[in-house]
Amino acid sequence: MDDLELLINGMKYSGWTSLGVTRAVDAATTAFTATLTERWEGGENQSSQIEPWPILPGDTCEVRLAGFRMVVGYVDIFKPSFSANDHSINIQGRDKVADLVDCSAVHSPDEWKNIDLLRFAKALAAPFGVTVSADVDVGAPFPVCKLQQGETAFKAIERYARQRKVLLMPDGAGGLLITRAGVRRAVTSLIQGENILDASGTIDHSQRFSSYLVKGQAAYSPDSTGETEAHIEGGVSDSGIKRYRPMLLVAETGGTASSLKDRATWEANSRIGKSAAASITVQGWRQSPGGDLWEPGMLVYVRSSWLRMDGMMLIRQVTYERGEDGTTSKLEIVSPQAFDPEPPDGKDAKKGKKGSRNIWAEAIPEEDRIK
Repeated sequence: MDDLELLINGMKYSGWTSLGVTRAVDAATTAFTATLTERWEGGENQSSQIEPWPILPGDTCEVRLAGFRMVVGYVDIFKPSFSANDHSINIQGRDKVADLVDCSAVHSPDEWKNIDLLRFAKALAAPFGVTVSADVDVGAPFPVCKLQQGETAFKAIERYARQRKVLLMPDGAGGLLITRAGVRRAVTSLIQGENILDASGTIDHSQRFSSYLVKGQAAYSPDSTGETEAHIEGGVSDSGIKRYRPMLLVAETGGTASSLKDRATWEANSRIGKSAAASITVQGWRQSPGGDLWEPGMLVYVRSSWLRMDGMMLIRQVTYERGEDGTTSKLEIVSPQAFDPEPPDGKDAKKGKKGSRNIWAEAIPEEDRIK
């Protein structure tokens, strides 16, 4: 059976009674929680645990799930508890990228010129001992990258990542990965009546808007007028929202009309895609016995009449769990539109049977719908 391996300060601990590891394509860190009875009986060739384990917040840790490395980071929380009949501990932690999320970006100088996203991210991550890599093209260099007072290192990197329409997620080895969703496809489909244990869905248009306009200022150029530099904008619309619901955003960074339209596209697609979400639980951590793990960022075909879903969806988050209900994976599913770098297709809402609106298809790009 696949198991959790937890190493604290290089020492392996086992005997866990319940555990959970959560990874998401749009979350900077991978988090874990594990609980066990501290005085547990040893198995074959193992002695019983007698002395309290020397684990404290700040200790280095590594978490492996089914042999795959998931977390290289630190213990955040250590919670011992006991009663007359029970003595247990709970450990919670995150990977190294958590320091980028928690800590302010303190750097001198606080401004870089003609630097691309990867080099900028490496400069901010280096003091924390966090490596940065990319498996996609990070785009052209920015004319200027400047820190905002008080922002975290991750927020600074994320501001510029949005301009290049890329995602930031842990690489499993304690580093930060610049990537895009939907590069890989799951080999196993999610089918109601076959491998879906339980599921629920949500359609929520409260955070969608009819138009998205991003305004900003461009960096100085001797070839343009001050008026032009001070007033640039870019926008897109969402035809799925019929009534007047505008959203105006101020660009986090300077740029061009084209880059501001890209920023508006990212905002629109994110909200369209996440308006159609589902939570699906399957047995085990792997797609098939001995196969690959379910992983965030994968495209997966989902067919469920009860969810009214039939098409390619995107795994946004995976929570690997083991407890009283056995070994399961909870998959948080959204439309691929949530992380699509292209503008919304602007087509009218699709019609379902008997003229009803197909609320899932509205959030699924045309090329990912099942014909």
